[in-house]
Amino acid sequence: MHVILYKTFLCPRCFLAGRALRKLRREFPQLTIETVDVTLEPLRAWQDGVRMLPTVRLANQTLSGIILTTATLRQFLRS
Repeated sequence: MHVILYKTFLCPRCFLAGRALRKLRREFPQLTIETVDVTLEPLRAWQDGVRMLPTVRLANQTLSGIILTTATLRQFLRS
């Protein structure tokens, strides 16, 4: 299972979402996380439809929000 985390280096919400995803690797050992720093790759993020940070993409599904908790991310990964 491959997810993409769109984030910026200075965003504390993005840091928390990344940490929650890393914790979820214990429950989902097949989970791989690719990070895209939007400040370094703005065109890619725009073309991928990212308009809010943090954003997590799994296949064709996208999850974004002010605070992405571990529980929210777990539910997203199970869907």
